[in-house]
Amino acid sequence: MENKDLKAKYDEMHSQGPSAWFGQGEEERRLILEMGEPWENKVVLEIGCGEGQLSKEIFKKGAYVAGIDYSAQAILKAKEKIESYPKLVFLEMNYKACPTFCKYNTIVMQGVLEHLDNPFDELKWMMDNLLSDHGDVITSSPCFLNPRGIVWMALDMLGAVMSKTDLHYLNPCDFQNFCHDNHYSMDWETCDYGWAQDVDMVSDLRKRIPLALKDGNLPYSEEKFLKFIEWLDCRLFCTNHGATAVYKISK
Repeated sequence: MENKDLKAKYDEMHSQGPSAWFGQGEEERRLILEMGEPWENKVVLEIGCGEGQLSKEIFKKGAYVAGIDYSAQAILKAKEKIESYPKLVFLEMNYKACPTFCKYNTIVMQGVLEHLDNPFDELKWMMDNLLSDHGDVITSSPCFLNPRGIVWMALDMLGAVMSKTDLHYLNPCDFQNFCHDNHYSMDWETCDYGWAQDVDMVSDLRKRIPLALKDGNLPYSEEKFLKFIEWLDCRLFCTNHGATAVYKISK
């Protein structure tokens, strides 16, 4: 599967509404907003803006924001009730179609890179062609350095379909190598600790694992699965990494 094959999937998911998503990304957005401060008077591009929740929050902090997405359904929803957002624009387009003479102080992506065909090649293109001098990219991706991630990666290795949209599973070392090779600086933090190791993790895996095994045509014992969930549910894990990592990469 390639990124272009996901367009119809995202149109379908945005048509379904919130029930199509496992989570709404509130903690992720809060951390992105915090790491991007100050936002006032910045010119910001959000790539893969979805229905525009993050773009609107950035606008409220005083930035000029353009949100783009290749899902027509996402942009349709993003444009609803934006009359009170004069410095905010939503466009249905691929980021490669952005005019390269326009430079942005900050490029934002919430859970986008893992869906691109060649994430770090494409990130480099964005930074070379769309980002101003001394600008930065603030991007988030799932982080697998936690109990949930270990379960996820093990099942993925065995052939379970853990995600129908993620083309890559990225981790902090991948971003560190990218920044080292290109002489960029980087700060990063994680969030969504409940998803990584606590009750939200158990709830998510309880729903996700049977679907992933079914989609991967992998037989399993429901009795053993329920025992595994019970085992997860009665143990408190503790790691330093949440389920989502947010990276601030600067030229």
